[in-house]
Amino acid sequence: MPEFNEARVLVADDASVVRQSVRMTLSQTGISRVDTAASVGEARRRLKNGVYDVVLCDYYFGEGTTGQELLEEMRLTAELPLSTIWFMITAEASYEKVVAVAEIGPDDYLIKPFTSAKLTDRLKVAWEKKKFFRPVYDKIEQNDPHAAIEVLRDILEVADQYRNDCLRLLSNLLLETGRLDEARVLLEEILGSRIVPWARLNLARVLNKQGNKSQAEATLQSAISDHGQYVDAYEELANMYMAEGRLDEAMAVFEKCLSMTPNNVTRLQKAGNLANMLGDSAKARQMLEKAVTCGGNSSVLAPETVLQLALAARRDNAHGDAEKYLKMVTAICQREDTLKNRVVGTLASTLFAGKADALGELAEQVSRPDFTLELAVNWIMTADQVCPPTLPGEQADENVAPYRWLAALARRFVTTKYISGMLESAASQRPEWQAYIQHIGQEVSELNREGVQILMKNQFAEAMAKLLPAAQTTFNHRLMLSATHASIKALQAGQVPDGERKALIRKIDLFLERLQGNTDEGVLYGMRNELDALAAEG
Repeated sequence: MPEFNEARVLVADDASVVRQSVRMTLSQTGISRVDTAASVGEARRRLKNGVYDVVLCDYYFGEGTTGQELLEEMRLTAELPLSTIWFMITAEASYEKVVAVAEIGPDDYLIKPFTSAKLTDRLKVAWEKKKFFRPVYDKIEQNDPHAAIEVLRDILEVADQYRNDCLRLLSNLLLETGRLDEARVLLEEILGSRIVPWARLNLARVLNKQGNKSQAEATLQSAISDHGQYVDAYEELANMYMAEGRLDEAMAVFEKCLSMTPNNVTRLQKAGNLANMLGDSAKARQMLEKAVTCGGNSSVLAPETVLQLALAARRDNAHGDAEKYLKMVTAICQREDTLKNRVVGTLASTLFAGKADALGELAEQVSRPDFTLELAVNWIMTADQVCPPTLPGEQADENVAPYRWLAALARRFVTTKYISGMLESAASQRPEWQAYIQHIGQEVSELNREGVQILMKNQFAEAMAKLLPAAQTTFNHRLMLSATHASIKALQAGQVPDGERKALIRKIDLFLERLQGNTDEGVLYGMRNELDALAAEG
């Protein structure tokens, strides 16, 4: 970090008198490198295009979006360095209650009006704190979280007034790296001495990842009961309900979140897409339109969201709106060359042209690890609008489109009835498609069930032979997990010829990489240790 008086500062406030006043206050402390922004959009652009040591941001902007929402966005998209100091400036004394339980909170906040001395003193305190954590931030920015954990453990003994921040950051990193047992011990130790909202939230996350769903839910409910404004706990609960297929409950929780943070782009998108799944197109369109309005040029505005709006507008015969959103999708997708953007861009152009030809070109992308369930849902919804009408009594034929695509998508993603239901709901206007997706999902479930039954009889090589080929061709998470388990058991039992061991270990290593973040972390951790031991044996 530079010296304090060399800091580069951004002052974001919609009142020109406040911007000028803060600039003058900073100049009196020797800080002259100051930029200003009069809106959230301008602040966002400056933060994306430059690096600031300090951001002094208003809480309420006239356009509706809050400084808290901007802070969360910039942290989540990693467009704001960890070393940047963020101060919230607000006239609301009640903000203290909100920030006390915010997962992504500012480094400090100031209640208007404040004196020059108070701003300077508080800034210097925050500056020293950032300097203290700089070695940790360096390791994180070097994408070495395990090294960051070791640095935190070293400085924890001398943290003094920063001890709570050390513990919070340490628990976050342990969670992110899948070191769940260590995280749980740390969090339970913290909560044993005092009730800390963020520790409860992180403990719930650990419990959820370890498969202790009921404990995780109870922990979140307790956090919400004690801290009614804890939006992050609400959102975690909603995400948990979503994963379990409890969609109506998830919707109710998301609506509670949005009553407290009505302009949060990420939550608006999640809730809008969920409303679409529940068949409430009017609510979905209302939420997604607001996400687009609030999102502007935000990086968290997903192209799938705008595509969903175009699809909804087409369903409502609002062709002018549909064309507007399709142009917006194309512009967003051109910002960065990623698989998601290429797929969504192709879906948008397919929808615009009204022809399904281009969908066949996407089929080879389905097995890619970065091809997501959300893309599959959007694909089916697009196909529904551009494919010829389904004929009465039409027979599904996997060798021809669209059934060829539906089969590939279902085999790739169906692991539970909930996910099958998501894909089926995307084809809600095509009963024949829904039945076919369900049929393919049942085939996958039956294959997995048969393989697991063979495995439970300790016939490891036979189970592996049953599961591995299907897992390799579909990359279905459920099949990959069962195939990994069977393969490790077969390797341990000496049921794999020596000449095939290394190749099999490489395949299973690939499976574990693809399962990361999609399967219980504790299970993956155990399998990884077993595979590493087998690899060490040669």
